[in-house]
Amino acid sequence: MFLKTRRIFLKKTAFSSTALVLPHTELFASASILDTLSLAQRDLYGDLENAPSFKEINSRAYLSLILTHSRVDEDSKKYIKNGAIWLNEEAMQLYTKPYIKLSSSERQKTLESIATYTWGENWIDTMLRFIYEAVLGDTIYGVNKNESGWSWLNHLSGLPRPKEALL
Repeated sequence: MFLKTRRIFLKKTAFSSTALVLPHTELFASASILDTLSLAQRDLYGDLENAPSFKEINSRAYLSLILTHSRVDEDSKKYIKNGAIWLNEEAMQLYTKPYIKLSSSERQKTLESIATYTWGENWIDTMLRFIYEAVLGDTIYGVNKNESGWSWLNHLSGLPRPKEALL
């Protein structure tokens, strides 16, 4: 009897114990790291007049490329991912929900809150740089679809354009 109830107890508590002990691992973030980063970038991009849509700039694909490419150093990748974890921690502290579960106004307040910290201001700056790179990048990288960012800014690309992606 004791073994049976102990086994049931262990099965039922294994996941919650693991989640409590390892809240910042892939178990906690696997389904939401890139989702969190992409949503944060969407929130930072906002709705600029006459700007290409967030879907057109395809910043998510660019960020995914950055996070998986061998030429990007591991510390940079870790910093970007940690920022998503820190953003989720702030959301949990403010609203007891992860960032991707917040309303638009709650997400904006969460971004405003992390911007008061040095790490938050620096991380937001990094995310904005990736957005700018997606808006201004060559379409060979899967960003700036239909050269919409260039059109928006009346930019003429330099020549020759890349024949293959370097990242």
